[in-house]
Amino acid sequence: MSDLDALVALVTNAPGLLGKRDLEVVKRLDPSLDGDDAALVPHGDGYLVLCGEAISPPFLIADPYGAGSAAVVTNVSDVRAMGARPLGIVDMLISPDREHAEAVLDGIRWAADKLGVPVVGGHTTIGHAPALSASATGFTKAPLRASAARPGDILLAAFAIDGRYMSDANDFFTALHDRRPNLLRSDGEALVEVAEQRLCHAARDVSMPGIAGSLLQMIEGAGVGATLDVDAIPRPTGVPLERWLLTFPSFGFLLAAPEKTAAQAVDVFLRRGLACAPCGRFDDTKRLTLTINGAGSTAWDLTATPLTALDGAARSPSAGA
Repeated sequence: MSDLDALVALVTNAPGLLGKRDLEVVKRLDPSLDGDDAALVPHGDGYLVLCGEAISPPFLIADPYGAGSAAVVTNVSDVRAMGARPLGIVDMLISPDREHAEAVLDGIRWAADKLGVPVVGGHTTIGHAPALSASATGFTKAPLRASAARPGDILLAAFAIDGRYMSDANDFFTALHDRRPNLLRSDGEALVEVAEQRLCHAARDVSMPGIAGSLLQMIEGAGVGATLDVDAIPRPTGVPLERWLLTFPSFGFLLAAPEKTAAQAVDVFLRRGLACAPCGRFDDTKRLTLTINGAGSTAWDLTATPLTALDGAARSPSAGA
């Protein structure tokens, strides 16, 4: 098996990606949902951004503090992916006992303080099987929609790579321990800037499916295809490509930029001390193609096998997956 074949197999069989197939069920709410990171609600001279995340119960049981911090990070990333500034977070927690609840809430408080986003309320119940979800609100005047990616756009990947993996047993990479607090709190302004200056018009955060899997969700929602040059993806020193492709980073985004503004968009991230580089292009194939060392292979053909079927055909203003 070639290196490229191995990477394609790694990406297409990743549990974080395959777990997204069941999201088709949310079309029972609205057939036009496109699986974007958050919903946009017109408000004043812009849009409120609404999103929510539920934390995996096994993760919540094994690492309540880490689960609490993850509930904050995932919501902040979803808001930022829309080109928005987070306004606040609320959490909904069920814990078996007070000790567990305190650990979760301590994790929430720690991450919220690191990212400079207030926890403005929530709900806690003690004495039942553990469950945790959180929601966030933000505001933007120039939204970035994953579904706005178009053929010919340049694919950019941006990360905070000054961080560490939470453990050897998982692929969660966090910059919250190592990046300076003032930077953690202002990193999201890069997304706001590229949106408001019209340097990019689409974005998606890199989440559980990893880089390639998140890109697959992005192109499905937009009804386009993309080529991902895995050699060009920025990554931390010493991290194998195979692991980085499946990593869920605390700050990681894929963006679509017109060719004429792509270099300017990259500069916005670089001058904030973030890693960013062009690593592919969007096309009209509805296929995800991976390339390495100049060779390419189709990783997923959406015309033959939909992932979530959240293709936003009707382009509703609602979203979220």
